[in-house]
Amino acid sequence: MPQPPANPPRPENAPLREREASVSDGLDDASSPAASPRHEALEFLLRRMRHRGDFPALSASVVAINRITTSESESVAQLSDLILRDFSLTNKLLRLVNSAHYRPTGSSISTVSRAVIVLGFDAVRNIAITVLLFEHLQDKDNAAHLKEEFLRACLAGLLAREIGQKLKMRDLEQAYICSVFHNLGRLLSQYYFPQETEDIRRVTRQTGCREDIAAQQVLGVSFEELGTGLAQAWGFPPVLVDSMRKPAEGPVRRPDTHEGRLRALSACANELCDAVALLPAAERDQAIRQIAGRFVDAVPVTDEGVREALARSIDELDDLARVIQVDLGDMRIGRHVHQYLNAAENAAAPADHELLPGELSERGADTLDDAGDTDARPVDAQAVLTAGIQDISNALLEGFKLNDILRITLETMYRAMCFKHVVLCIRDARTNTMTGRFGFGPEVEKLTRSLRFSLATQPDNVFNVATAKGADVLIDDIDEPHIARRIPEWYRKALPSQTFVLLPLTLKGTPVALIYADKDHAGDIAIGERELALLRTLRNQALLAIKQSA
Repeated sequence: MPQPPANPPRPENAPLREREASVSDGLDDASSPAASPRHEALEFLLRRMRHRGDFPALSASVVAINRITTSESESVAQLSDLILRDFSLTNKLLRLVNSAHYRPTGSSISTVSRAVIVLGFDAVRNIAITVLLFEHLQDKDNAAHLKEEFLRACLAGLLAREIGQKLKMRDLEQAYICSVFHNLGRLLSQYYFPQETEDIRRVTRQTGCREDIAAQQVLGVSFEELGTGLAQAWGFPPVLVDSMRKPAEGPVRRPDTHEGRLRALSACANELCDAVALLPAAERDQAIRQIAGRFVDAVPVTDEGVREALARSIDELDDLARVIQVDLGDMRIGRHVHQYLNAAENAAAPADHELLPGELSERGADTLDDAGDTDARPVDAQAVLTAGIQDISNALLEGFKLNDILRITLETMYRAMCFKHVVLCIRDARTNTMTGRFGFGPEVEKLTRSLRFSLATQPDNVFNVATAKGADVLIDDIDEPHIARRIPEWYRKALPSQTFVLLPLTLKGTPVALIYADKDHAGDIAIGERELALLRTLRNQALLAIKQSA
């Protein structure tokens, strides 16, 4: 068992220490009291994880997403803005929500804001954290085991959601995230402690003991204790942390609380997935019967029900695998799961038809994206703008809230043109002042408070001229001699951006709103004729929404 050193090494990089500080306190809290040897071992393991450069960034992202989705005061805009800061995450999330399983309306979803509106906070949170976890937990020397562990966890979550739906349980998204994180400790151990994890597998094979007992021997703590300690530090709700605790040996009694049902479902789904994904056919079927018998009271679902739920879950897993660019057909979990689903068919078919595992590989290859990381490709501004226009058209037809339409408008412009900030200003009729309301980009709240100017007078500056005349304005360089005098002093004091664009929204000659977008350096904003036409269409859709809501 590893023993914590008396003076553990500290990272030399000062910014890294600052990033670690916010999650360090939570991890230390999760590992107290420190007097127990087991808690000391947990604290030591968490300290080792913190010293990996990727861990503070992952922790901060997960904590931030959890804080927003559990707070009554946080908004759709804040969750969308947080996700939009990660270009790869945004693209993968949008590709996943447009799969057949996630798109309930049948129409495409091209903005994170609309995804939150259509699917809900919890669903988008779950997708974002799932993709985030995979994005960070990658290591070329450890890739095969990590992908297997990750996909097995995702399959357990999808299976739990499908079984929960059959049992008419509420909070299906909660069932999903509880089941994905049920074996978080095992997944993290595989990434951060691959050698120790291999030792755990060896001890399990040699002694026949349970995995958690082997983990205690090698790491000093069980996978369960490692996972729950970190989940508490990441701000997951108590119901999720509790669902990570495995039921006692023997039959699982019917729970009398919603939390107990989630815990039983998470354990059952994970045990079923382990049996299907890991065991050879001869052992698998017997193990599934034993698991079903153990959980028959707590999770009353038939073998046929399990098979149907697994079939749907595997289809969803295919979608996820394509998004994260993993060929499920080339992996052991893909082959085992397909063999399970086709067991009856294989038994009845002639011997020369034993090609079903290969068929899965072909299916996966046919549906994979073109080679290369699509998330690294340049943004196709016209495509993003066109998709956003369609998104708003769908929202207008389905019934809408004005703020939802305005938020989708801003997000589309932000993603398509790669602006640093996009902010919506609204006219305050009482004071006749144009005031920043919300937007996207780093420190956008501070920027929003700075965007405020009076419409009562008409000084010769670009903001007042643009709103008074309803003219779209692009300032290429605020320090150009013929432009400099038209940049108001309040802007120079509040904002560092050297280039910006203004798109006013005017009704019957009266300005009602203004869209402001910027970039840092002079000359950074280039808008072609087609892009400008699409930006104006977006602006006009927002104006139509304002008219209809008046």
